[in-house]
Amino acid sequence: MRKIGLRNIKTAISVFICITIFSLLNRQDPFFACIATVICMKESVYNSYIIGKYRMIGTIFGGVLGFLLISIFSNNAIVAALGISLIIYLCNSFGKQDSIVISCVVFLAVMTNLKGVASYIYAIDRIIDTFIGIIIAILVNRALGANETSD
Repeated sequence: MRKIGLRNIKTAISVFICITIFSLLNRQDPFFACIATVICMKESVYNSYIIGKYRMIGTIFGGVLGFLLISIFSNNAIVAALGISLIIYLCNSFGKQDSIVISCVVFLAVMTNLKGVASYIYAIDRIIDTFIGIIIAILVNRALGANETSD
């Protein structure tokens, strides 16, 4: 039977910390922070930082563009499709290819899952939640060891 690796343990601890912090702060929906910790937990602090940077850039970009487009236009399939195309084009133009996927995901979250919340609040919450998750992943990675090779 395979032993549980350090990255596995650090990821679980990061998710635990995210949920606990959100509970203590009475902040709803730790889902996006937890996803950020899972995605950003890598084999080294440096790699966690790099992935976190791409994720933060993408989250800000997708959140801002989603907010702008939904504020100007109604939420519909044409605007969503054009927005996705614009995000991909702009990320490529600015050399941010590693942020394309998360930019698109956050854009779609803002465009389709507002849950009755104002679009700017939803976009800001996604950015804050992602930032919290990234910071937790990097801190846990740094605190518990950063150079393991097993998952």
